[in-house]
Amino acid sequence: MTLVVPTGERERIHALDALRGIALLGILMVNMAAFKGLSVLSNFPRPESLAQPADQYAFLAIATLFWGKFYPIFAFLFGLGFALQMKRIEARGVNPTPVLLRRLLALLGFGLIHGLFIWTGDVLFVYALCGLLLLALRNLAPRTVLYVALGLWGVQALCCFSCAGLTLWAASMGDYGASRQSDLLKPFIERAREVYAHGSYWEVQQFRFVEWLLMLANGIFFAPNAFLMFLLGLYAGKLGAFEDLGAHRRTMGWLAVIGLSLGLASQVGFGLGVLDAVRTKNEMVGYGLLSLNVVFAPILSVGYIGLFGWLWSALPALERILQPIANAGRMALTNYITQSVLCTLLFYGYGLGWGGKVGIAQGIGLTALIWLAQVILSSLWLRWFQYGPLEWVWRMLTYGRGVALRRAAGKEAPSLLDSPPSQGV
Repeated sequence: MTLVVPTGERERIHALDALRGIALLGILMVNMAAFKGLSVLSNFPRPESLAQPADQYAFLAIATLFWGKFYPIFAFLFGLGFALQMKRIEARGVNPTPVLLRRLLALLGFGLIHGLFIWTGDVLFVYALCGLLLLALRNLAPRTVLYVALGLWGVQALCCFSCAGLTLWAASMGDYGASRQSDLLKPFIERAREVYAHGSYWEVQQFRFVEWLLMLANGIFFAPNAFLMFLLGLYAGKLGAFEDLGAHRRTMGWLAVIGLSLGLASQVGFGLGVLDAVRTKNEMVGYGLLSLNVVFAPILSVGYIGLFGWLWSALPALERILQPIANAGRMALTNYITQSVLCTLLFYGYGLGWGGKVGIAQGIGLTALIWLAQVILSSLWLRWFQYGPLEWVWRMLTYGRGVALRRAAGKEAPSLLDSPPSQGV
């Protein structure tokens, strides 16, 4: 019987690890607002938090460059990794379905634990559900996968434009429209903020379960976007784009030019519009812009991916320079959940209780500090261990057997100073 084993160190594609490590920064940059504001259901900061010019510029930068751009990159990398793992397993003459199914069910479990007991802003649960759908489409031809992705984007655009139009129409009705801004959720959000800021863990837990259910319902808007990027990742994996970035440099260059030009143009408008909506307390306009952003933000995500791919293929030294960040990317699951554990302990009442006391600009500095610490600690961890702790558990659940965590004596690991091992797939 052919034995299916986890991907070895020399089988890894380090460009994917580095991009995943960068995405960890982008994810935390956006999530920090929810941690500080104490409720993931509140999409916008309070107007008083924008009193200082530094906070206004910080909010504009986050909304323009980060908001809704990095969870699509994570979804793209998930779909790409899915395709690479499927090809590797099939190359051994083994049916990949049981392995991939166990992998997705394990991720579903991680998402449930994370969302219900740590932080309700979890994306892993939705990713696992999207992955199960991707499993059903795994044998489609590459061009068919691309057509399905573009078709999904078109349908999503139609729905979001319609939703945005209705929302902006309601906003134009003045006090009548403004008086109906999230009236049902506002009392819950305010009470949740109070409990999160001052309550014990078990008091917080009572609100966390309800909030998680509400976030799951909100997945109706989030899941299609994630699945779209899953499909694009599957398409890139089927083409072998990241297995030989040099051969696809021209394509990456065009993705960068088109994605960055169109994406930045739309996102500057989005950022300025949302900033004005928050300052004028017109949340209906903000929600309309959020609906439009569901369509346009992934364009900038694709531009980021293209720029990264082009730079990686054009600058060989980049692999060594970004090796510490790639180490953090190798432990993306551990680092993602660790961010939630750390930030809830910093901001929630059962921790240090910083909620509502950290400004937007200060949040950017704190985000950078946490991310840099994770880059350093990941590199140190991988000196002695082959996987991050949660990645190790995930592999054992995926392959149904014990997997060695510690490195064999004398086996080198990528670190802050060492050059990375040769890559191959």
